[in-house]
Amino acid sequence: MNRPTTRRSSPLGTIFLLIIALPLALLTLFGLAPLPIFPDTLNATFTTISQFLVQIVTIVGAVAVIVGVFNLLRVHMNKLATSQGVYSIITLVTFLAVLAIHLVERFGIFKVSYPAGVTSPDTPLISLTLMDTVQVVIESALSGLLFFFLVYAAYRLMRRNVSAWGFLFIATLVIVLVGAIQPEGSLLWNLREWVLRIPVSAGTRGLLIGIAIGTVTVGVRVLIGQDRLFRE
Repeated sequence: MNRPTTRRSSPLGTIFLLIIALPLALLTLFGLAPLPIFPDTLNATFTTISQFLVQIVTIVGAVAVIVGVFNLLRVHMNKLATSQGVYSIITLVTFLAVLAIHLVERFGIFKVSYPAGVTSPDTPLISLTLMDTVQVVIESALSGLLFFFLVYAAYRLMRRNVSAWGFLFIATLVIVLVGAIQPEGSLLWNLREWVLRIPVSAGTRGLLIGIAIGTVTVGVRVLIGQDRLFRE
């Protein structure tokens, strides 16, 4: 049996890419966070170069989004003849409708009457209306399903293993859900506000700190050549 061969880059290619990536990363870092040890003229130069590099990355990201959109259209066009072709048709029709509405608003093909207080002719009134009547409604419905998901998760948790952590989870769930419908100033409302302000904020900050540390770690590994993310 023939085993698939793993393509490995040569050490020379790794060193070459590292020589390119590391100076650009340092220039961007010094431009976004100027150091007081450098003179002002040098910091200004770093800032200019950094802004130029960020603009290039933005353009590349926009092109990548466009390529991703065309790839999505290609995938759904290939699925039209399958059993899930109905969903692909809905996706394609929605894409074309949103694109047509945006072009109509962009080029001002027909005039629209704006409500009081809206004076900018660039205000996408039709897009905002669709956003409020379609996307916001769907997001609200999905958020409403979170209640049933939490209740079902609490039931499965207590059915599998009854523990102190399970009771803590259920107690927190009851406080947050029931406290949201209690009048302001009541006991459950105050407990809910305390849970959201203290434990939830602390957990969120811990997650953000962990994400920041992980991002810095991955970036350092990429720059020193331990990971091959920027060349594969």
